[in-house]
Amino acid sequence: MKQAWFIIKKDLMIEFRKKEALMSMLFFGFLVLVILNIATGIGSKVASSVSGGILWLAIIFSAVLGLDRIFAHENENRCIDGLLLSPIEPESIFLAKMAVNLIFMIIAEVILIPLFFILYNNEISGRLPMLIVIVMLLNLGFSSVGTLVSAMSSGIKKNDMMLPILLFPVLIPLIAATVKSTTELLGGAGVAKYSQWLYLTGAFDLIFFGSSYLLFEHVIKEG
Repeated sequence: MKQAWFIIKKDLMIEFRKKEALMSMLFFGFLVLVILNIATGIGSKVASSVSGGILWLAIIFSAVLGLDRIFAHENENRCIDGLLLSPIEPESIFLAKMAVNLIFMIIAEVILIPLFFILYNNEISGRLPMLIVIVMLLNLGFSSVGTLVSAMSSGIKKNDMMLPILLFPVLIPLIAATVKSTTELLGGAGVAKYSQWLYLTGAFDLIFFGSSYLLFEHVIKEG
């Protein structure tokens, strides 16, 4: 964990100095929410069957922009080779990059989610604790798979095109389960009605975190 913390501090210091990833994530998420708000009618309350998809459309697309920056600094002048030659274990690199991506997503969501409820006139009273659970389950799965896929595409030319192509087919079950559980939550349903979607999301997180953790060493060395 000390090795991972060293990389986390380095990445966060660079990002908070330049704010490239966070600003692009927030701007794109804000733009998606505003455009869809205009399309559905400014100030009108959106049905719960649609609101879950709108919320996660903005968050997922903005998170992909942040994911594209995870290995950007290491790829400059092949600095990743120096990182691999250092005493830092590849598993520690994976945990650090996953944590950084998780932090970026949480910061963006702290701003985008309240903005969503303001623009679409949805009520959040009494639903916030369960919404936080759903958000964190999505974040864990997205960050683990995203870190592995970002490492795979980082050595490819035009990786900004390859990243979503490789990422979204894997994330479809996670996104679908998250949208369903969010839709039920915003519609006022009890936990029992969408618990199966939460179980599916949790199972996805466990399986793909373990797989990404084990495969990362081979992916990063081959890249």
